[in-house]
Amino acid sequence: MPTDISAASVPPAGNETATAIRARAFQVGVTLCIINTIIGAGQPVITRWGAVHLDPLLFCTSAVVFASICTIPVLYFSGELRMIVDPRYRARLFMMSMAGTVMTSLTLTYGLTRIDAIAGVLLLQTEPVYSLILSTIFVGERPSARQMLATVTILVGIGSVFAGGSFSPLWAAALVFTTPLFWQTSHVLGLKLMPPLTPISVTGGRFFYAAIILTVMLLIFRRGSLVQLADPTSLGVIAVTGLFIYFLSALTWFGAINRLSLAWVTALVVPGIPILSILFAVMFLGEHATTREAIGILISVSGVLALVLGADPHRKQPASEAVEAIHEPMT
Repeated sequence: MPTDISAASVPPAGNETATAIRARAFQVGVTLCIINTIIGAGQPVITRWGAVHLDPLLFCTSAVVFASICTIPVLYFSGELRMIVDPRYRARLFMMSMAGTVMTSLTLTYGLTRIDAIAGVLLLQTEPVYSLILSTIFVGERPSARQMLATVTILVGIGSVFAGGSFSPLWAAALVFTTPLFWQTSHVLGLKLMPPLTPISVTGGRFFYAAIILTVMLLIFRRGSLVQLADPTSLGVIAVTGLFIYFLSALTWFGAINRLSLAWVTALVVPGIPILSILFAVMFLGEHATTREAIGILISVSGVLALVLGADPHRKQPASEAVEAIHEPMT
């Protein structure tokens, strides 16, 4: 009796392979998200230390230069070093560098010279607000009721702390408040470069151009501060900041959003950062969150969760995800 070998009885090997690839991407992506959350939680704390104990421009410039040095061997051995100066990509890499590293380093570092780390954590939850503004202005989307409610919730959380006087002076709070706008702009530009570029190429390009700009600024405006680099403790903090807060943070973030949906990555990363940041601030800086600050952070985090939960974890096509990147929050 002949055996039925119709197409219906053949195992869908192609589908199984695709499923395995997606599962692997999910596992790696989640691991990168967890690492990024831990590193991200340390950013306000270590930046606050550097901003208070060192010249702010020296601190952020040295950290970015160290991060750039970390990327060079990786780019060289992977054969991607030439990509960061490729005429096809260097203009976009430069713009991403200016927004995501130069501006964020300056606004966050100088803001945290006067704002404590716990208050800074709360101010950094403003990214969904910028998401809503960018999607309305540049994409022409009408905000949904859920988006509006979530955004109002975030602002209520921040406003409740503002009423208590924790954000003083206002100029420093404003610098920290605007930092997520530049982060988000950088993430949008980065997504449009992956593919064809890999996460390490995007990370390397981001720090390469930023290191040049910040070094020139340091030599022009704060050359006398270079003597602070003679202190071993200062050098150690700068090295840790450059390696972990800048290099590994950017690499794990771009690696995660290269595999998973940007909105889903955000939903996993964002809530954990403020909780861990407060813990780190208490442990390493001796800061203590007031009841008003703790409540404000919980309210803001609930707004972020309301905005991004329910998203598909798998990455969409680059063209559509670039739009998604504008109207979903990012860390």
